[in-house]
Amino acid sequence: MNLLSPHIALYRLYDLADEIDLSRLATPRLRLSRPRLGAVRFENPPAQIELGVRSVEGISGLLTARLYEFGVASLSFRVHLGEKVPWETFLAQALALPELPFWEGFFLAELLALEPYLQGALLRPEEKRLSEEFTVYHALGFEGHKAANPPVDLTPLWMGAKEEFAPEVRREMERYRYSYSTEDLALLGFDRVFILDSEGIWDVADLVEFVHAQLLELSYYDGVLTQELEAVPQVLKHRGLWGYGKLQRLRRRLMARHAEIADVRARMEGALRITEDLFYAKIYRAALELYGAHELERSLEEKLRVLEATYEMVTEEVVHLRSQAVEVGILALIAFEVVRALY
Repeated sequence: MNLLSPHIALYRLYDLADEIDLSRLATPRLRLSRPRLGAVRFENPPAQIELGVRSVEGISGLLTARLYEFGVASLSFRVHLGEKVPWETFLAQALALPELPFWEGFFLAELLALEPYLQGALLRPEEKRLSEEFTVYHALGFEGHKAANPPVDLTPLWMGAKEEFAPEVRREMERYRYSYSTEDLALLGFDRVFILDSEGIWDVADLVEFVHAQLLELSYYDGVLTQELEAVPQVLKHRGLWGYGKLQRLRRRLMARHAEIADVRARMEGALRITEDLFYAKIYRAALELYGAHELERSLEEKLRVLEATYEMVTEEVVHLRSQAVEVGILALIAFEVVRALY
């Protein structure tokens, strides 16, 4: 059974900065190929840079970079396997190619080479860069078969291993299988996506990439909030007037963090609008669920609530210390006047 024009695309996403000013980049923006009725729309589409053909360890492919305004850069390396490839041959390459040991060094080197494009566009760059990765398998379809009804078992590709899987695994896989017509199929896996599209359109991969970019940014701010909350007990140890300055600085930092995270979340939530396209909306929501974005959002909300409670507590402590300072000042003035009168 032949697969028509299959590709394997390796994706690496990196958190580069708090924000990327896309207006400073003279590059085109991403446009989805099949925006049905204008229902799928990026408010501020990511900048796209075609970096050309690269060859690594004898494997050639097209390298592309995308830059998202909330500070994430995505690199994709797309390898074309041929016009007609037997399914077993494709499956073997699909399982083996992403596991080769040199990809991490390759993508990091390409990210370093990308930095000249970004001069002046990175706002508050990050030294410790988080990363995400996933793989997309894309083909036009199976020879002689409709894309929505593939004639092979997709479970090994979905699970990333050749095993005898239980029926429960196949039933779980069916939850993340979507088709708009008989000519396309999208199957979402945890770190891999299989797409069949007779027109060769990659829109589903673009949506999944966007979800991973969101996930990366949420992970970063989840870590930031964890660090902030872990530092609070140390500062609160310094009670009394001597700790007033440290509490004031903590209060300002907590307020700034809260405002920063609220702003980033608002921009991320408004970055992509899917209003009338049920097919893309289902895929987008399923990807958010599958990749754990909802759990991260709940974690962020809980930590933000703790942050707000901590901020209120510190504010009360600062007000109390300020009142104490005023009272001590008044007593000192009274004592000074008494001593001066006696003198």
